[in-house]
Amino acid sequence: MIILNKNSNIKYSFVMGRFSKKIGDKYQHFPIDNWQNEILQAKKHNFDGMEWIISDYSNPIFNKFYCDDILKKLKNNGLIINSIYLDLIMHDALHKISMKNLKWIVEKIKNIQKKTKINRITLPIEEKCRFHFEFEKKIAINKLSFILKNLGKKSDISIETDIPIKNLKKLLNVKSLKNLGLLLDIGNIRANGYDMCEYINIFSDKIFGIHIKYRDTFYGKSKILPNKFLELKILKNNLNKLIKLNDFTFQTFRSDDNFLSDMKKSIKNFNKIIENE
Repeated sequence: MIILNKNSNIKYSFVMGRFSKKIGDKYQHFPIDNWQNEILQAKKHNFDGMEWIISDYSNPIFNKFYCDDILKKLKNNGLIINSIYLDLIMHDALHKISMKNLKWIVEKIKNIQKKTKINRITLPIEEKCRFHFEFEKKIAINKLSFILKNLGKKSDISIETDIPIKNLKKLLNVKSLKNLGLLLDIGNIRANGYDMCEYINIFSDKIFGIHIKYRDTFYGKSKILPNKFLELKILKNNLNKLIKLNDFTFQTFRSDDNFLSDMKKSIKNFNKIIENE
């Protein structure tokens, strides 16, 4: 068994679904038929916990009885829900989702926060769910402010985004968003042609989490982590600058049938880079 080697105070977790087959044709979706087994796999691979992905409104963690069962299973296996990722925003962008639906989600997460510590809550503002116009920006800022006000006392709130760095600086300087942080996806940074060092130098006190993933340059596809990965090496060499970093979360490539061996290979090469280079 190849396990994750951990030598820091950073939490190590994975995005739910990486130890399961796809749900239909959905590459990233909550593993509704296999989440119990993912808890066991997380323990076997030495993770601290997971990023609980919310793909739709029917996630079992929104039900108080299922939530208690989930937390009990995690406790019995020495694991935590380190972060919650609101992936459903990818399909119903922040500037489009109704306030009624957003308030419903926030209330459900408040109930989870009462039961357990969630270190980070993240929502996407990227790709097709990114805002592009002034009126969309204003709506998104208002909703982010609402989320920070209601959930930010007990959890760090962050966004995953491909907004250009100049505009991202302006967004994070909005007064009502002063406590908003970033989830940095190093695979997407590579694929989009952005500079990893620039992100670290500009946003060193705003990076709350890291998605560990490898993608080819020029908008390339996701692949198993190689044993040479420039962005990961840069990250390793600058960890001391990231004063608010909570976690490394594996959002690594997984194939339809060999997802367990895919994760083992990614962990093996991650360990090699972090320990030896």
